[in-house]
Amino acid sequence: MSVIRICQLFDWQPSGQPRLRCQNYFAGEDFVYNGSTYRFCPFQVSGNLAALGGDSETLTCLFPNQELVLQLVTAGDGNRNSELTLTNLWVNASGQPLPGAFPEFYVGNGASFSETTVELRFSAAMDAVNSQIPNRIITSENSGILPLDSSIRLK
Repeated sequence: MSVIRICQLFDWQPSGQPRLRCQNYFAGEDFVYNGSTYRFCPFQVSGNLAALGGDSETLTCLFPNQELVLQLVTAGDGNRNSELTLTNLWVNASGQPLPGAFPEFYVGNGASFSETTVELRFSAAMDAVNSQIPNRIITSENSGILPLDSSIRLK
């Protein structure tokens, strides 16, 4: 039986602040992935990211209450409109990443603090399309040649 090993790479850019890159698998070590160095920081990621209806839920990242994280959150307007790229890597027994990792992109929407933790909240960068988005008008200039039937009307 093989053991599942997952390394999460947290690439966070608070509004107007320096980028923070950290990972939560290689304790006490730096990890280089795609030319970027990720420092070790214990953090936990949780949340349901998509529902059957297409709406997105909140992704939550918990960090220990460390001075660096507090400074970045405070200076970055409480994690409003920050950018997060989260990558989940499968790692083999020798610590090498396996193929198949895909980055996920999020936008910050708030933070909260306690005596022991800092909680960062994120929403998916691409939310579900809903009825409030205006429809595009199809013209022959922006669509080219289309087969016409009763469901397509050109203006």
